[in-house]
Amino acid sequence: MKDRELFLIAAEGAIPLKFEARAETGKAPLKPRNKSIQEEVVRDYLSDSISFPEGETAFCKPGLSGELKKLKRGKFPIEAELDLHGMRRDEARRTLLEFIESSRGCRTVRIVHGKGYGSKGEPVLKAKVRSWLVQIPEVLAFCETKPGEGGSGALIALLKTSV
Repeated sequence: MKDRELFLIAAEGAIPLKFEARAETGKAPLKPRNKSIQEEVVRDYLSDSISFPEGETAFCKPGLSGELKKLKRGKFPIEAELDLHGMRRDEARRTLLEFIESSRGCRTVRIVHGKGYGSKGEPVLKAKVRSWLVQIPEVLAFCETKPGEGGSGALIALLKTSV
């Protein structure tokens, strides 16, 4: 059976709640957040004016060069992955922040940004993702993946873990 058929069988005989049957909390219902305000906060948090040096393939915070070497050698297992293919800049920025937030507790994540073949002219996300990652406090280090894992079209990032 398909999921829809199973759901219909399970929901058979269910009676929808009427508005009056909902609990009164005495508080006004929350209004949905204005999406443009939320996008503005994301833009302010990750600046597009900060650029990552062209040609650089890795980054680490001071004192973590040993961890970066381990990261480059693949010593840490990938615990989560994000694919940004086909996203525009603002959507990718917002998605990256949400991904890092949802990856709390993960040590190593892979972020696939692509090589920019779909971009008109220069690759956009490749450079932007690197400059954004440098600005995110939870990111300790990152490097390009090995050729068989995405090469210059993906990064592996080392994140702070909660103690």
